[in-house]
Order: sequence, then structure tokens, then C-alpha cells
Amino acid sequence: MTTVQNVLGSRLANRVLEPIWNSTHIAEIEIVWDETLALEGRAGYYDQVGALKDMVQNHLLQLLCLVAMEPPLTLGERDLRDRKVDVLRSVRPPTDYDVVQRTRRARYSAGRGLDHDVPAYADEAGVDARRGTETFAEIVLELDSWRWAGTRFRLRSGKALGTDRKEVAVRFRSVPHLPFGQDQDVRPNVLRFGLEPESLSMDLTATGSRPETLTQLSLSARMDAPDLPAYGRLLLDVFRGDPALSIRGDEAEEAWRVVEPVLSAWERGLVPLEEYPAGSDGPPERHAMPERRDDLLHEESVMPAE
Repeated sequence: MTTVQNVLGSRLANRVLEPIWNSTHIAEIEIVWDETLALEGRAGYYDQVGALKDMVQNHLLQLLCLVAMEPPLTLGERDLRDRKVDVLRSVRPPTDYDVVQRTRRARYSAGRGLDHDVPAYADEAGVDARRGTETFAEIVLELDSWRWAGTRFRLRSGKALGTDRKEVAVRFRSVPHLPFGQDQDVRPNVLRFGLEPESLSMDLTATGSRPETLTQLSLSARMDAPDLPAYGRLLLDVFRGDPALSIRGDEAEEAWRVVEPVLSAWERGLVPLEEYPAGSDGPPERHAMPERRDDLLHEESVMPAE
């Protein structure tokens, strides 16, 4: 997608962003692919896979690489893909405890979609409910690197949700001091890369209509339509022999290294399979996920007894 590649363009071609593109200034980066579409007759494929393998393992981890990578020397296939592999190698492998604390899985129950009733996933034609396939997956990752120590990366994807939300949201830390009084409602800045439709926006705070009052502003831009659709661009790269945007073997292995511990813990039932009504915002938050791994050392274990 054009916007996916625009993540790199915005980062590396604008001096205002790259100096603050690190954990000192960024608290969390959300990579989200929520869609209102339900199963839509894809049970033969989807019920064997689920949201984690269908979206997170490949698509969302690819976005993570582009967001978190160090600036490559060039956008050639070796330089670009070397830096992507570096990101995946820096992802801290989740332990069972991490999976319990920092992942969620769920599937949709019967509800109302945008313009029609949606049956429960377990009742969809071709679905074997005994598999426990998830239609919603969320994981929070940490990167062991100089640039990103202390920043959370939240990857989330779900089907049959109330709204389409497909974006990369970069959430900056709050300012260290606010001289406008303590009762001001000031939200941290957020830079959003819209994936579908393709867009770019920034949430800022500015002075309002009254002295010493603050208001929220949103600066936004809609991207021009690309010359080719996403798959057309990929096919053109294949014909040209350009593998820069394709996954290399070691990159695939590192991606599975990140996801496999989550799959293993889910298969052993360490994280319950929740449900959410079709057309809703997804499963409710169980608890606030710890911000830093150090916080986990001071909490009581919630691991179920074996």
C-alpha cells in the first residue's frame, strides 16, 4: 500500500520527526486492522488459521518493521530487509507469563453488523467450533533496542467489529510541565497513518478561544490515489525482479519466533477465548496491561495452576 510505504517517507524525509522517533518521546505505537467484515464465506481457509496467523504474523509485523526500523542506507532490497530483520530480532520473545498479561483472543457472537444481522462465528457455515478459532487477536510487544526500550507496540486485528479502523497510531508522551493550570484536559499528541482509506493526520493541542484555555486540533491530509492497486504494485515488482517489499527467509523465521510462543500458550488454554457481539467494539479490556516489563516483577503471578 502507498500509505505503508509512506510511513518510511514521513519518518526519513522530514527532519521534524526522526529526532523524536524513539522511546524518549513515544509511549506507544498501535498497529490496528479492525474490520466490519465477518467471515463472508471464507470458513474453509479462516477456520484453519485465525486472526493471529491471518493478520498479525505477517501483515502487522511487517508494519512493525517499517515503523521501528533504523534508517536504511538505501531502499534497496538488501539494506531495507536487513533493517527489518533487525527489528524482529529485537522483539523480546514472550514468556507464558507475558502471553497471559499482554495478549487477548476472542471470537464474535451473534449481533448486528452495519446493515444486516451477523450469526455467531461458531454458527457460520463450515466452522468447527471445537477448534476455538479466534476472530480477534491482540498482542503487546517490547523491543530490546536502544531506540525503543520502554515503548509498547500494540498489534490488534478483529473481524465483525462496529467500525473499520485500519491505521498506525503513534502516541507521543505527555509534556513534562503544563503552565495552563491543572484542570486542563490535554491529550498527548497522536500521529496517524490511515491504511484504508489512505490518509495522514496529527492530533495537536493549541490555545483555545479564551485566554489560557487549550483545545484539540487535528491536522489531516488525504493521499492521492496510487497509480496501481496494492496487488498490482506487488505483481509489477515480481515482473521487474525487485524483492525489496517481499519477505526474506530469515525474516519469516524471525516473525514466527515472535508468534509461536503466543500460539503455544493459547493452545494450552492459558488465555481464555472470550466473545464479543458482532457490531461491537470487541472484547472488553480485562485489565490494564503493564507498561514496562520491570512492572511484571512486582506483580503476583496470574498463571493458572498446571
